[in-house]
Parts: sequence; C-alpha cells; structure tokens
Amino acid sequence: VGAELIGAEGAAADAEMIVLAVDALGAVGVADLTVDLTIPPLVPALLDGAAIDGGRRAELREALDHKDTTTVAEIGGDAAPILSSLVAAAGPAEHCFAVLEDFDLPDAAALERDRVGEVLEHLREALPELRITLDPVENRGFEYHSGVSFTIFPAAGRGELGAGGRYQAAGVGGNEPATGFTLYLDTILRVLPGPELSARIYLPVGADPVEVKRLRKEGWITIGGLEAIDDDAGEARRLGCSHVWLGGEVQPVE
Repeated sequence: VGAELIGAEGAAADAEMIVLAVDALGAVGVADLTVDLTIPPLVPALLDGAAIDGGRRAELREALDHKDTTTVAEIGGDAAPILSSLVAAAGPAEHCFAVLEDFDLPDAAALERDRVGEVLEHLREALPELRITLDPVENRGFEYHSGVSFTIFPAAGRGELGAGGRYQAAGVGGNEPATGFTLYLDTILRVLPGPELSARIYLPVGADPVEVKRLRKEGWITIGGLEAIDDDAGEARRLGCSHVWLGGEVQPVE
C-alpha cells in the first residue's frame, strides 16, 4: 500500500508524503510512531567536495553504512571530520540538524542540508508531537533516492512500518521529480492493537425479549441460558460473561 506525487518538487511535498503516511497509520490504530529521516545525496555531495572517488569512495560508503568511524578517520581525508561528526550526531532530528548547521558545507551538500531543514519545519508544524530522528549518512535501502527520505518505525515493537522519499520517476519525455511511500502491511498487522471486544452478558431463562433486543442494539454480546438454574451469576462467570441480567438490570459479575 502506498502513494506518490509525480512532478512534485519542494520540501512541502516531501513533508506532505510523511504526514499522509503517518495519518494513514493513525487511522488504522497505529499512532505511536517514530519517523527517521535521511539524506541519501548528502554524502556523495560531501565526497565530491573533497575530491574523493574510485575505490576509496566505495570503502568510505561501506564504513559509513556500518558506522565505522575508525575507518572513516583513516581514509576520509578532508571529509573525515565532518563525516565522523555526522555519524555521531544521528538521533533526535533537531540536535542532528544543529550539528549539520555548524559546518561550512560545499554548495551541493548545503542545499541538501537546507532541504531537510525545511522538511523538518513543515513536519513540526503539521505533527508537533511526532518523534523525528535524523541519520544524515544512512544510505542502505535508499540507493535510488534523490532527496530527503524516511522510514517509519513503531515506538514499541520491531520492524519497519513503511518507507519512502524523493526519487526520479520515469515518464514521457524523461525523468520527473517525484516523492512517495510504501506501507508494509505485514508489519502493520503485527503491531495493530487487538479489537475491543463487546461486553458479554448472561441472560437467564425468561429474560424479556424486548430488553434482550435493546441490549444487543447497545452492543452487548448476549449469552442466553437454556434452563433455569439457582446461580445465574455463577453460570455467567463460567461462560466468560462480564455481566448478568438480574432483576431487570445489568449487573457486573463479581
């Protein structure tokens, strides 16, 4: 299940997709969420600025994917200080973005930083209580993304609920800017809260049919007795009922 915007540019469109995904999850009962933002083009822009290419570039990418700051420091050259700082900064979005702002970035990298800052502003306006994290060097799973991307996690439990971000969509006349997301139904089903069960009420033999109909309209699950017994409350308890119809009234089973 997913959604996409073709031909959409700007941070507002990026944020709109995240808000739509979060709202969709909330509508089915999954409301306690964390959104993890990432910026796939940022590291390539930093490496371009430091003139790092070839095999060393591939080694750095692998080291960053594994958060291996020792290797980053050894082979990162002029980019090593900022790359190591960004690995360490991953976490709450505002803190991480503040670290990004402290660096004098190459123009292309600065544009990516400013873009994620705008997305963060839009999200804070639309969903002020949403937990948002930022990992500026994460790339695994986002290789084809061309801008701000995201993954949605449940606050409790494991697994990704969905992911998305900006990419170039193939269209008539060439590629078009696009952004979208996909929600993972298998994970969603695992974290959905269980359905609320209606209260069960035991109806002794002879219960007024009019009252029985009324109780069902109110949402009660009615369990009717098949024969008269001395202990209606005990029978209700045995049948797993939370209430019993006694003396013309609904009474809880003690």
